[in-house]
Amino acid sequence: MTSKHTYNINRKAFYSQFNQFFADFADLEYALYDVMMMEKEKIEELQYATNILWKVFSKVGKQFKKLRKEQLLALGIREEMIPYLHLDYLPQQSILARFDFICTEDGNIKLIELNGDTPFLIQETFEMNQVLCNHFNVCNPNQENVVIKSLSSALFSAMTYLELKETPVVVITGKEETEDFEEYCQVQYLKRILPFEIKYVPISQLIIYPTDGEQMKRGLYTPSMEKIDILFRPAHPIEFLIDDVAEDGDQIGLHLLDLVKDQELAIINSPAAYILQSKILLWLIWEKRNNPLLFTKEEREAINKYMLPTYMSADSFLQSEQPFVKKPVFSREGNTIEIYNSEGEKINTSQHQHYTDNLYIYQQYIEMPSITIQLKDGQHEKKWLIGSFIADDQACGIACRVGNQITEWDSHWLAIGSPASDAN
Repeated sequence: MTSKHTYNINRKAFYSQFNQFFADFADLEYALYDVMMMEKEKIEELQYATNILWKVFSKVGKQFKKLRKEQLLALGIREEMIPYLHLDYLPQQSILARFDFICTEDGNIKLIELNGDTPFLIQETFEMNQVLCNHFNVCNPNQENVVIKSLSSALFSAMTYLELKETPVVVITGKEETEDFEEYCQVQYLKRILPFEIKYVPISQLIIYPTDGEQMKRGLYTPSMEKIDILFRPAHPIEFLIDDVAEDGDQIGLHLLDLVKDQELAIINSPAAYILQSKILLWLIWEKRNNPLLFTKEEREAINKYMLPTYMSADSFLQSEQPFVKKPVFSREGNTIEIYNSEGEKINTSQHQHYTDNLYIYQQYIEMPSITIQLKDGQHEKKWLIGSFIADDQACGIACRVGNQITEWDSHWLAIGSPASDAN
């Protein structure tokens, strides 16, 4: 560790070079000026766990869509979303997803959830991690080229879905810079790396015509009234989209999904990614973990090794006197999470409670490992969590978030590298 003064000078000098990256949020020192070193063997196991669990989640996600309406409703699927669950026209249900793993103090790797629709940490993992590794002269384990390939493949699949023969109008959308700088930077990064002509239009400026009019045909439009064929929405989740309502009460989000259903528009990810975002899959997979008709021997072994017991009630944990976590099936950034001890007493809860109208799952609680980090005001002991990305059906990047017992919006990002000797 360096002195506070030296650290602050070096950090400021380093991150001042990157004005398209959100190194700080107001008073939060987001990006750490350091690299977590991880041995090649641990990285390879994280990659293996990511690859095999992706097969498991993809398999269950496809089966999930076949459930009856009353079953879907009982498992927390919004009724408005049911007509669109079958819209799965891309090579994968999610072209870029992120698993969150706890690497325990005793060397185990345990999955706590999958962010299957609109995962964040993308720019950090695939652009800035390389920069930090170069700066500190260590190896970068992440592969930006895999993300580019997956996104490009999705674009061609979207064109096939729409039966387009001409060059499509492709738009990437998200919040404006002044509204959410983190989201804006992530969207702009994806726009930069894609080898296609893509327009950026803030989500507030998209214009939808749900029916044909005298002057405009049904569709989604840019402010210059150019009809959009394909819409990238890397930061606007499906569960937000179905609640998008105009000032006059018109359900514009559902109108947009109707355009997709009628092949007037393709969105990336497709609506099928909504299923992968639901934490109900954690319970379904755990319930079926030993089923040889659903999972291969390798998959069954991976589920039992890397996943945590997950149920629809806390009864099992209360009876066995085990600590557990209560989670909404749809939630983000550690929102609306509660931790209970072995006696069933609530010992911690999220700062924000925005998902209280959700169905809940109950997952075994395990402690995240600790790490000492350098911040502007000195050293702090924090908890750390690994995010592992998958694109094009392969593990392609890992990232570390450092925070508290519940990893929320105010966590820090720490780059990951491996020793230079691991390069060969």
